[in-house]
Amino acid sequence: MTSKTRNVDCEHILITGVTGYIGFKTLSIALTVGYRVRAVVRNEANIKDLKNRDPTVVESLERGQLHFVVIPDFLVEDAIFNHLDGITVLIHIASPLAIETNDYDAGIIKPALSMVTTVLEAAARVSSIRRVVLTSSCVTLVPFEWNMNPDSDRLYTVADINTNTTGPFLNAMQAYWASKALTRLATKEFVRNNCPQFDFINLLPSVVIGPDDRLNNDPTATIESLLQGTRAAVLAPALTSSLSSPFPYVGVPVHVADVAWAHIDAIDADLVPGNSEYILCSDTPDGVVWDRDVANIARKFFQKEVTTKVLPLEGSLTTIKWRLDAQSTEEVFGWKFTSFEDTMKELLAQYLELQARNNAVI
Repeated sequence: MTSKTRNVDCEHILITGVTGYIGFKTLSIALTVGYRVRAVVRNEANIKDLKNRDPTVVESLERGQLHFVVIPDFLVEDAIFNHLDGITVLIHIASPLAIETNDYDAGIIKPALSMVTTVLEAAARVSSIRRVVLTSSCVTLVPFEWNMNPDSDRLYTVADINTNTTGPFLNAMQAYWASKALTRLATKEFVRNNCPQFDFINLLPSVVIGPDDRLNNDPTATIESLLQGTRAAVLAPALTSSLSSPFPYVGVPVHVADVAWAHIDAIDADLVPGNSEYILCSDTPDGVVWDRDVANIARKFFQKEVTTKVLPLEGSLTTIKWRLDAQSTEEVFGWKFTSFEDTMKELLAQYLELQARNNAVI
């Protein structure tokens, strides 16, 4: 990926969501390969935090390659439009989370739709913007109910999309799945109906895992910092049952760095054709078996830690088989997804490093 020739001098990139897991990695790569970046944060404290977490951020600020803009609320009129002058590519990663609420429509569906619509409408008013890259999700391929009665033989492609989006929704995750499908549909409809000067790329990552680079230069980081959300559930088979998810996961991993690189490579119109969508997933088409494969990887690369019970292999994560087709993604982008074995090896290594660092402090 890094050997690719890039015309970085002609581009000025705006990235949202840079404080997040995917966004932080995307920002880091964009700066490393030489793009000029305008990064959106919600408050000044985010800027200080990012500077503390990545020396590249500090260096890029000092030489004028990076600038931050503070937008506390995307939905305020012209909030993002006022910061798009001179931008050529907008990478929109920020998205509302699946949080419990008394009103799923008001708390999850409408904010997701409003955010992407606001971004697209603002971009359409700026003549210099030629492309908008959006972080969608593989969950847009099927309705949430698929989990209860999965079709594990069918091969799903980017031609598939969840149209069961009207509710009522029984939980936040079901509403989240619907919101991602609705925003994907809204993007395509906006471009079709408005014929803006830009094209779009929808990136559809599966279960995003791998090390969290935000922790590498954080002296206060603990293993609890790593064991959050998806990473905790995926690490459970190598660790303890206290981390085990109460519900199964689809067995379709993707390395966070691959997701970030896809956003960066999507900048290049000569490489990635516009108005197109791409599944981001490794080990396709048949996926992985979380319990079996995580334990086997721990035994293969960290036998000492397994023997000494540093990695006790006591947790679990049930797998739902989901066959995905990512062949066209690898063909267009010109690289292979990082294998689950390598991804999990890196994640386990970061866990062990953090544990050793924490123990040394104690």
